[in-house]
Amino acid sequence: MQGTVLSVGADGSTVRLRDQSGSFVAQGAGSVPKGRPCLSAGKYVMVMGLVQSCHPEPTLRALKMTDLSGNPVHRSMWELEVEDLHRNVLL
Repeated sequence: MQGTVLSVGADGSTVRLRDQSGSFVAQGAGSVPKGRPCLSAGKYVMVMGLVQSCHPEPTLRALKMTDLSGNPVHRSMWELEVEDLHRNVLL
């Protein structure tokens, strides 16, 4: 998943993010190697992890986080990547 960091929990472990489709939560972000630099509101990040739940919103257990803020192409391509996934994989 990719999205903009909206907020970081007081414990630094829970992060709320938003992409074009809505918001989602990444848990355990504070313990991900090199994840701490990503934990700032407004940063555009990629979160790789395990899906913990889908309702009421997607929740991931973060395994990897990368700050993608430095390249605006990542943000603009994400919607197209999701669209391609739905069209070609999730038939």
